[in-house]
Amino acid sequence: MSANANLQALLRPRSVAVVGASPKGSTGGRILGNVLGSGFEGAVYPVNPNYTEVRGKPCFPSIDGLPEVPDCVIVALPVSRVLAVIKEAADAGVPSGIVVAEGFADGDTAAGRRRQEELQRLADAAGMAVTGPCCMGVASLRYGFANSYFSIPPDLTPGGVSLISQSGGLTNAVTELAASRNIGCNYIISSGNEAVVEMADYIEYLADDPETRVIACIMEGAKDGARLRRVLASTGRRKPVVVLKLGRTDAGQRATVAHTGTLAGQREAYEALFRETGVAPVESIDELVETAGLFLHAPLPAGGRVVFLTISGGATALISDVNAAAGLRCPELSAATNARLGEILGVDDRPFSNPIDTVGMPRIEQGTNLTSVLDTLLGDDGIDLVGMALSVKRATAPGQQKLLDQAVACARNASKPLFVLSLASNSLTGDCRTFSADTGVPILEDVAGGMKAVRRLVDYAAFRRREKPSRTPEASVDFRLPEGAGALTEHESKRILAGTGIPMTREELAGTPEQAVEIAGSVGLPVALKVQSPDVPHKSDAGGVALGAATAEEVETAYLRIVRNVKAAHPHARIDGVLVQEMVSDGLEVIVGMVHDAQFGPLVMVGLGGIYVEVFKDAAFRLPPLDGEDVREMLAELRGGALLSGLRGGKPRDVDALVDCVVRFGDFVTRNAGRFTAVEMNPVMVRPEGLGVAVADALITVAAETGQAGRP
Repeated sequence: MSANANLQALLRPRSVAVVGASPKGSTGGRILGNVLGSGFEGAVYPVNPNYTEVRGKPCFPSIDGLPEVPDCVIVALPVSRVLAVIKEAADAGVPSGIVVAEGFADGDTAAGRRRQEELQRLADAAGMAVTGPCCMGVASLRYGFANSYFSIPPDLTPGGVSLISQSGGLTNAVTELAASRNIGCNYIISSGNEAVVEMADYIEYLADDPETRVIACIMEGAKDGARLRRVLASTGRRKPVVVLKLGRTDAGQRATVAHTGTLAGQREAYEALFRETGVAPVESIDELVETAGLFLHAPLPAGGRVVFLTISGGATALISDVNAAAGLRCPELSAATNARLGEILGVDDRPFSNPIDTVGMPRIEQGTNLTSVLDTLLGDDGIDLVGMALSVKRATAPGQQKLLDQAVACARNASKPLFVLSLASNSLTGDCRTFSADTGVPILEDVAGGMKAVRRLVDYAAFRRREKPSRTPEASVDFRLPEGAGALTEHESKRILAGTGIPMTREELAGTPEQAVEIAGSVGLPVALKVQSPDVPHKSDAGGVALGAATAEEVETAYLRIVRNVKAAHPHARIDGVLVQEMVSDGLEVIVGMVHDAQFGPLVMVGLGGIYVEVFKDAAFRLPPLDGEDVREMLAELRGGALLSGLRGGKPRDVDALVDCVVRFGDFVTRNAGRFTAVEMNPVMVRPEGLGVAVADALITVAAETGQAGRP
């Protein structure tokens, strides 16, 4: 039996035992108090040999002495005593447990890691679902229990948001903010070290939980990246997942040779994961709660075109400024809508822009003008969402209440999302605290955070609309790698990559100056010459490159100079020869690369190439395999992507050929996952439209554990 099979006992227990319970203010005493105070209707068994009764409950000396086998045992003891209790519980057939203590892998000591490995072994052998260690427990407001060390705010209401947090302390911040905003919660899970049950297990369980409509996560890392990817992809098609990823500035996995490694790290891998699986990424606790609350109350829009309605010219400017970061599509109003708004508001002398300024409060609050305006906007086929921006007050004035009442009435009859955006933060602690729960109309508290939440809603809706069947990568080429790990030469790297059908520049390896001259005549002058040495991956830095050799004499001179330069810079380097290569003069330089992420495997990057790669750091990332739509989205994300379409009179580039190249590259690195730490094609020369692409340089870095490999 797997731990997953016993998640029901952990997350909806019928009975619990608290080992370490006491009448004092200890961890065990606090947890027992939370269990009893939560209104839990199942049996509760304090376990402590020092007492016969605790808080009015009979206290038992051990798990063996309990009148029944509980569904869940909560171990509230010092780390030195935890494993013995888990073994006792496993032997008794207890299906689940919670370990609060620190001192396992969280301490990053050899002793702590050994304790965590033993905890895993005991739990796995018994099929026991264990939360933690180093956690604060589990609670559910919907299902009525609190097997936890954290305190639940008394005004936090049951609702549709479930939280999974690897950080125990941050659960308190989320629940406090959710309580102040009246955003109802179902499960609150402090997962800790995730020695046994991990984030993916909880997400998979909550995907099937009918009381959970939104899954919110505070994530530090993943134990099994491939499984997390599968679970998020499946869950995202059913309900939204909002993630605050901690440690976003970590440099993460780095390749020491390829340029790709200077751009792609752990943060980029998680961003690619979230984009692929429809996760809504956020950057703070406030954004986590704001976004989860919006998902809880808003229907998914049919598109991303947003109109904001305000009563202030300053508010329109503020929203427009903030939207530079949020990136919402705020289209111009149609002529028909403009005319109708002018008719309603009595403004004939100027057209309305978006955001809309109604030119003061009196016009919009007169009679049912707001209703007419909102109905006009909601009925416009060119608008997908409508936001009404107000300076929401803690004590709602009659005029503002009238506007809110009309907005609610319009929303009830609308097929599109209608939301209220408060221009003031911390204003929803008064009259409007329960507004969303009471009316079903989302109210967002902060302009910047609120607009980012709307963007997440729009992006998630687009993810749900997009039909993207799973794609199996094309079969890989057969090849053998040289002995040992490290960087392959350009010639070796391109030989392997050419087998995938990716076009390479015409070239041959020369072992003498005379051979170089002969090859140059065959390839066609002018040519580039490049030293080939596994010990000199950065050829230019060692003087190992010559460009534009246009005569036989120049080719011979360049060959001799390259060999002399490299021997001087790297006296012990092995030189395999000099590559003589055609010059591509009409190509736009693009980089296509891969680094191997420890959790998620290959991470593909596309960006501006050549000398620009580290100057502009303009790159997009995805987890392969990729299809053509993925690659086109990556190119659209590049700040320099307009160069591909022929900026300012430049020639449009062969984007179709580039897309095919990147798809093939993604298939190659997917099929060979784990064999390389990095693969890089830089530059890929993207020629004018219809003329294709050619890889001018390439570098493969072999993983240390691969060694002499056979077929992939």
